[in-house]
Amino acid sequence: MFCDLCSSYDLNFFKTELVKSVRSFFLNGLVSVGGGNHSFRSEIKNQIWITPSGYPRSHLKDDDLILIDLEGNTILGNLRPTIEVPFHTEIYKNRNDINAICHVHNPYTMGFYLTTKLESTKYEGIYSLKELPSIKLPKPIEDSIIIEYKQLGSKALGKIVGIASKMELIPSMSISESISNPKIIILLNHGIIGMGKCIHEAKFLVELYEEWAKCIMVKKVL
Repeated sequence: MFCDLCSSYDLNFFKTELVKSVRSFFLNGLVSVGGGNHSFRSEIKNQIWITPSGYPRSHLKDDDLILIDLEGNTILGNLRPTIEVPFHTEIYKNRNDINAICHVHNPYTMGFYLTTKLESTKYEGIYSLKELPSIKLPKPIEDSIIIEYKQLGSKALGKIVGIASKMELIPSMSISESISNPKIIILLNHGIIGMGKCIHEAKFLVELYEEWAKCIMVKKVL
């Protein structure tokens, strides 16, 4: 596990931490009231707990989370799971080291990618930055992957996210090198996915990206 708080499996604790993370994202403007989706792996490896579709993030409770299998079938819960089930399940299928996922709509991060130049890589639908930022970047951000826009909730989005999560790819920030098993995926014109060994790592990564993007955007303005 990523941190001391998550050193052993405690379902109630993990549910509470995921809900607290969702509310924090909402209060800090990283998702709208019905935006974003988040999950963590069950003690049974082929099952995950995931957030519901369209439910107000400001009022989300532990009992609102839904247990599904890696084929997207609901096992436990009264609400519909998020429409983004396909990319969550693809990541968990491909990455045994990942136990939690946070998907948010970082406004500064998305603003940066709307105003920067990208170039194609040898992998279809995957891009790199044409011009690297002039400031030093944290390692997780250097190793992020950029993928083209796909319809929200579609199998096509799930497929390309699954590929990006496991392959050795040309990273977005360091064009001359290759990486494997990235923990951040940028969805162009959509949002960002952070993957971690626990919910705290996944949350840290998407917040780190937004903090960095704020600095870049302020630099652009000044």
